[in-house]
Amino acid sequence: MILEDEVITANTIRSFLQKNGYHGFIATHPIKAKGLFEEHKIDIVISDINLSGETDGIDFVREVIKGRVPVIFLTAYSDPDTMKRTEDTMPYAYLTKPFNNNQLLLTMNLAIGNSKKRFLHYKNENLTDLEVELTNREIDIVQQLAQGKITEEIALTLSISPQTVSTHRKNILRKTKASNIIELISLAVEMKWV
Repeated sequence: MILEDEVITANTIRSFLQKNGYHGFIATHPIKAKGLFEEHKIDIVISDINLSGETDGIDFVREVIKGRVPVIFLTAYSDPDTMKRTEDTMPYAYLTKPFNNNQLLLTMNLAIGNSKKRFLHYKNENLTDLEVELTNREIDIVQQLAQGKITEEIALTLSISPQTVSTHRKNILRKTKASNIIELISLAVEMKWV
């Protein structure tokens, strides 16, 4: 979920993330964000701090999220007082605007991979009993995804076409039974592929 009161910024973030296998909800106000958080399974929150209205992003995270999912603050504010206020919310990261898309993607992948308490889709299964066999090339692609690289970058790095990367990504999701990149990265961490 993206909590951002600047619609253009929110849509830009969502569009970039969708190109990289994520599905995102946008909330431009904390009240809408609370509704989305309660109605949907949200895996990670990207929140601006300065929002129009009485509640800011820090208060929203403290009062609604309460540590249930990883949070990345994405804000133009980098003053010591604001940063100090975020500490008790235990955010995964604090990125300042203007931000780099690939840095945001990498930060999200790491946050999700390191938040094992909620994100493992295999939590009710014994991981040692799973029969997930990926080819060396598929593991290469998983490792590239975990680094926050997009399809075109992976293709360039591995000297293969973007279409081949897309085909491998689909096969990887099918083999692992992961429904999205979030689940794939968390499984990759557990299986020590990354």
